[in-house]
Amino acid sequence: MNLRYKISLSLIFTTLVPVSLIIFFVLWHVTDDAEKNAKQTLQNYVQLTASKLADEFNASIREIELYAQTQEVKSMDPNLFLPFFSRELERQSGRYEKLYISDKAGHFYLPFCGNPALNFKCTFDDTDPKSLPKHLKAREYWQKLVGNNKHEKAMSYLSDPVISYTTEVKQLIVASTVFGFDQKLKGMVGASIEWSRIESFLANLQANIFAQYSWQAKMMLISRSGTYWYHWDPEKLVHLKRDENGIIIKDAEDLPISVSTNIYQAPEAELHQAHKAMLAKQSGYIEFNASDTNEDSYLFYAPISSSQYSIALQVSERDVNEASYELKRLYLMVFILALCVFMIAAVLIAKAITDPISRLVGQANRLKQGNYTLDKTKAGSESDELGELSETFIQMATVIVDRQKRLEQSEERFELAMKGANDGLWDWHLADNSVYYSPRWKKMLGYGTDELDSHPSTYFNLLDPKDHKFIQKEIQKIRFSDKDSFKHKLRMRHKSGGYIHILTRGIVVRNDKGEATRLVGTHLDISEQTHTEEKIKKLNEDLEKTVKERTLKLEVANRHLNELAMRDMLLNIGNRRALEKDLNKIHQAYLTHKTLYSIVLFDVDYFKKFNDFYGHQAGDEALIQVVDCIGEHLKKADKIYRYGGEEFVCVLPNVTQDEALTMAKNLIEKVAALTIEHQASHYQLVTVSAGCAEVMAQDKTWEQVVSRSDKALYSAKDAGRNRASLIIE
Repeated sequence: MNLRYKISLSLIFTTLVPVSLIIFFVLWHVTDDAEKNAKQTLQNYVQLTASKLADEFNASIREIELYAQTQEVKSMDPNLFLPFFSRELERQSGRYEKLYISDKAGHFYLPFCGNPALNFKCTFDDTDPKSLPKHLKAREYWQKLVGNNKHEKAMSYLSDPVISYTTEVKQLIVASTVFGFDQKLKGMVGASIEWSRIESFLANLQANIFAQYSWQAKMMLISRSGTYWYHWDPEKLVHLKRDENGIIIKDAEDLPISVSTNIYQAPEAELHQAHKAMLAKQSGYIEFNASDTNEDSYLFYAPISSSQYSIALQVSERDVNEASYELKRLYLMVFILALCVFMIAAVLIAKAITDPISRLVGQANRLKQGNYTLDKTKAGSESDELGELSETFIQMATVIVDRQKRLEQSEERFELAMKGANDGLWDWHLADNSVYYSPRWKKMLGYGTDELDSHPSTYFNLLDPKDHKFIQKEIQKIRFSDKDSFKHKLRMRHKSGGYIHILTRGIVVRNDKGEATRLVGTHLDISEQTHTEEKIKKLNEDLEKTVKERTLKLEVANRHLNELAMRDMLLNIGNRRALEKDLNKIHQAYLTHKTLYSIVLFDVDYFKKFNDFYGHQAGDEALIQVVDCIGEHLKKADKIYRYGGEEFVCVLPNVTQDEALTMAKNLIEKVAALTIEHQASHYQLVTVSAGCAEVMAQDKTWEQVVSRSDKALYSAKDAGRNRASLIIE
């Protein structure tokens, strides 16, 4: 096989195949990460939107609760609270559409309506003293706060959007109970927020958060009942029911009837399941096939805390993963391009290696024969070009030795010329102070043969001013020393105006007395080499910087991994490895400085039965609540670790066992106060037992302290659980 084909195939099989596998692995890994990150990012944006809406709703609820505590409202006197409401509406500057009060009979009072004959209650005709008062008894929020509030509890309420009886404007009601000065329930105070303001707030959030995407965000606001209160499709929003003539239809009590669309009317069963998750205050996303577009789509959802609403975003799978698809196309193009470039490079590399060898073989054979004809009978035993080249040079050795003898005779004559004549030649005769500049020397600087004077000043006039003094000093030094040669790098001005980099090398010719009579040298244009060296230097600096940055990132990553290795990922507390590490330090401090510490070992009572009865997910949630409760009541210096499945260890520096026992009893009560249901326990609640132990003088290791706390724990269990125990040895 020809050497060229051998090299090409070797490059392909040793490099192209592994590179292809690496590219495909990177493509799969990067696109998979891109898809996961895209979905996580959208989920985070939806949760951010929910958080901002929750902040907006909570601010209104807190403000209405403050109104309920004012003297004007508590008095339930229209002469006091109506002027107060007017001032507040003016001060709020459009935040609320109206402020009003409803009494226990359901009648309500507004600043802009009221029948003077009926103590300013809003009636169907405020000019008629006999007109019937309007009421809010049909409203869910009135029933919640007043009508059904038999125990007269202080409550606040955020309603679904409703159609105003007085203005027929779609609005959101924020209301709170009102108690009189005698602490009796008197009614409720409410504020209406025009729904257009919430829609505008949502539209601004949508524009600010999702403006970076090329697709239009499809947001929806869903109530606890599944009703759409904000939707990209106007047909699905709540509106007043009208007849074929566009006239609003009213009920038996002459109140407008509203029409709404519910998520459960959607044909996709996945949307129904998503709403159930919203009701459970869960965030997440589901994948489904949208019936209106027949596209695979995602629904990202998040509950809005302190309200009965949830926010959701519907995005097609194509839009979610558009970055991933773009990456796949880019990687495919890069792979095809790299494949083509590599194939061409492999052929060119093989050709670059074999062509010179072939030429050398042919030339060597011709030189060997003297008449430039190849004697094929004397070819080497190898079948490729390298074998031929080896055989050829063996046969050339005799010819070269013969010719070398003749070359040595002329070598001495040309020695001086060979030392100086490399490129542009200059010859300075010191006796008459004249300088010969060769045509090549002048051409190097952009001048013709007849340009430039044969004088030393020509040299120094073209020299870079920065090198002027240095070169003059070096010339004087070499003239009056015993050195015979010199070499310097300098810059000279080109005829075009720029500077080129020059390597000047030369020798000193001396007379019998050792005095310098001539300076003979050459100029070599090294501009390209100098630029290359500068680039290499810059690349080395960049490489060193990159290595330092990568090293720093690696150190940060290692530290992060070490921290993760010490944490229990479910409970976000130290794990057993962290416990052993910290106890080694704490016990060593005790052995060295007698620094006291105690250990409390907690165990969740009947936890296996809890898991069997409620499931492991509920078990995990119960463990999280128990650990959070214990952690909240520990001192800053105290630490909690996961010791086993449902066992936790608290390390208490500078705490005696009696103090530890008192603290453990308090924590057991706190856990029981969580009232986590546990029907498999005779306490009917999730409880914990605890064993306490203090480090003693005979303890050589911390394991002995833990062992005593374990014994104390078993003592507490034997005594009936839901208690703390201490064993004194």
